Amino acid sequence: MTDFKAIKGFNVKSLAADPKSTGITGATWSSGGNINRDACAAMVGAGASNNAAIATGGQNPSVTAETEQYNGTSWTEVADLNTARSTAAGSVASPSSNTLYFSGGSGPIPSWSATTEAWDNSSWTEVGDLNSARNGASGIGASNASAICISGEIPNNTITVNVEEYDGSSWTEIANVNDGRRHGSALGTASAGLYVGGDNDPGVAATNESWNGTAWTETANINTGRFQAACAGTTTEGLISGGNVPAVTANTENWNGSAWAEVNNLSTARGEFTGGGIATSAIFAGGDTTAFQQITEEFSVAGAADTIKNEGQIYYNSTAGTMNVTAIVIGAQSAGTWASGGNMNTARRGLGGAGTQAAGLAFAGFSTTVITNTESYNGSTWTEVNDVNTARQVIGSAGTVNTASLGFGGDTDPPSATATANTELWNGTSWTEVNNLNTGRIALKGFGTSSAAIAAGGEPNSALVENWNGTSWTEIAEINTGRQAIGAAGVSNTAGIIFGGGGPEGEAETWNGTSWTEVGDLNTARRGCSGSGDSGSALAMGGITTADQAVVESWNGSSWTEVADLATARGDSGSSHGAGNTTALFFGGDNPPVVNTEEWTVPQTVTNQVMSD
Repeated sequence: MTDFKAIKGFNVKSLAADPKSTGITGATWSSGGNINRDACAAMVGAGASNNAAIATGGQNPSVTAETEQYNGTSWTEVADLNTARSTAAGSVASPSSNTLYFSGGSGPIPSWSATTEAWDNSSWTEVGDLNSARNGASGIGASNASAICISGEIPNNTITVNVEEYDGSSWTEIANVNDGRRHGSALGTASAGLYVGGDNDPGVAATNESWNGTAWTETANINTGRFQAACAGTTTEGLISGGNVPAVTANTENWNGSAWAEVNNLSTARGEFTGGGIATSAIFAGGDTTAFQQITEEFSVAGAADTIKNEGQIYYNSTAGTMNVTAIVIGAQSAGTWASGGNMNTARRGLGGAGTQAAGLAFAGFSTTVITNTESYNGSTWTEVNDVNTARQVIGSAGTVNTASLGFGGDTDPPSATATANTELWNGTSWTEVNNLNTGRIALKGFGTSSAAIAAGGEPNSALVENWNGTSWTEIAEINTGRQAIGAAGVSNTAGIIFGGGGPEGEAETWNGTSWTEVGDLNTARRGCSGSGDSGSALAMGGITTADQAVVESWNGSSWTEVADLATARGDSGSSHGAGNTTALFFGGDNPPVVNTEEWTVPQTVTNQVMSD
């Protein structure tokens, strides 16, 4: 018998009514009991829900050591901190009985502290100091023995990217954040968290970075940049609320694991306040408007029946007597549209690309000369990061994420067409030279990941194909028709598609891990086009015939269909390598070399479908 849960990850459920699709957007704010101190701002809070929380430190109006616990109705004063502080950080995901409080300003502003204190539900105990004193830092963690202190301001008013991890006795420096900020917000634990917003001096940041226990990755930004906001929740369901933009705001946004959406606002706009709990049961207290506040507000989902519909959720509706399934329905490719994304910092053509629409990577290429520049995309803006070691253009590339990609081959000295076999590996921070291609080539293309990739074709009309296993390249079965300046798509080295190219400019071939098979031709023959997706669902974007092209075609596994054109005709561009043809990122190109970025999206909807009566 088929085990549906093993296939899709859900049990069959019996429900009296269809699950709602509103989810957390149906949640509302209600008033809770005021904190006791006359006024409070810049304190730190923690808690597992809106009926069990702790708030400590802050200003009222001088720096305070006061600590209060919340029972769902009222706040009670408990033991004070040993060292009064404000603008500190804490283990925000920890329960109210077991939390950590660290850094902050312990004297007149500006001041910086390395002091760390652990709460055991009755008293605070000083434990190992941070290695770097700071204020305006952010904290995540699940207990008083596991926490991370993120960024903030160190002495001499300098913003740091430094991150430290606490193991129950001491702090250790770990991987830095990409964008140093002070007064940012954070949620999650020491192994999975988000670092959101902040003040990056100058300017208010909308930046969102995700922590996986090893490295920080820039991901989808909040919609409203802010600092001194409050956070609650996890990396799959979170909240950010209030803050300064620079004026105080009541704006609240919900994180669903991939993007932020605006939900119901706070009743009272404020910044410099504290939050705790999970996204569906959160508490936010204190703060500063034009004056310090005692206000507490609770965020709650409006009932147990409010659930988020998931793809593949199957259930029996006992009232209607039907077996139902929820599904994400992808719109027709003809309904897909292109939208403008943030411009790259450096115009170029013949560049490499990797990642997804929300997290892309662009590297090398030709501007006014061959360049080494690398840029990372966070869904709205490009940021310059560490350069490739060897400048080149018409480079091959692979990588489905912007933290792990591969660049290989290319032309190091146009117009003399000096081919290189050089291969470099990107780890999210820097490029490292690894084993070369067996045959250096120009105008080749690749697909797959940084540890399992294919390099195909090249100049002059090469049929060569090489397989990358994470360590070295091996020559494997050649494509049927040798060509250069092809397009390619695929997310592994066992399945992909190539199309177009110099020579027979419309032909396409698929790869099954063993051999190449000729399939349906492009409708518009061209060279220098770019690809995104995989062997069963891909896009062929732009390219060159006698002129630059804006034409885009979608591959469904058997044939090509023309869909919406690019806004800017161009060839020799970079693109994302993420799976599918419903989202894509297309950037740079020759028209002459441009900075333009375009994002492709096919509409998707969640529907409830009756399986049987």
